[in-house]
Amino acid sequence: MKKQLITLTVIGLFALSACKQAAPEEEMTQKETPNYAAFESKVAIISAFYKAHEAENLEALGNMLSDTLQWSPPQYNGNQWLGKEDLMAALKNYHENFEDIRFTSGVVTPDSTASGYWSGSVFPEGTATTVPTDIRVYGTWNATHTESGKSIGLKFYALISVNDEGKIASASDYFDVNGLAAQIAAE
Repeated sequence: MKKQLITLTVIGLFALSACKQAAPEEEMTQKETPNYAAFESKVAIISAFYKAHEAENLEALGNMLSDTLQWSPPQYNGNQWLGKEDLMAALKNYHENFEDIRFTSGVVTPDSTASGYWSGSVFPEGTATTVPTDIRVYGTWNATHTESGKSIGLKFYALISVNDEGKIASASDYFDVNGLAAQIAAE
């Protein structure tokens, strides 16, 4: 009986050691490497879109958008997605009402300005990804209101996806629309 107990214990120890979990270093080498080239390519497309907006080039802007674009505007609208024509009308409105439109990418922190383009995540664990499907854009828009001559500025955030054809397929914009109006109306 004693022999059988010792034999079972030894077999159990071998079984446990064979099933040990991978060490943290082993887990890291098994994970997918981020696709930095895809990320940089998408950032370049988004940056070109913002440059075309600064240049007030509606034709170039339209060419960079997918015909099936889904756009969520910055103001609350019941979370209804709008299309390419709606975004183009909004861009035309900005061009008609503002001059010297410029975008500065970056997240302003107390010590510095960090990158304005981000993608992928490690949190939460259940949806962590290294794939740059959606690009998070942070920055500041500045312009001069044409009618009043007032300089305006607003913090900006957007979540943008670029399709396989290199066109912007969806965009969800966030900025303080009322803050923009308040800057124009201020004495």
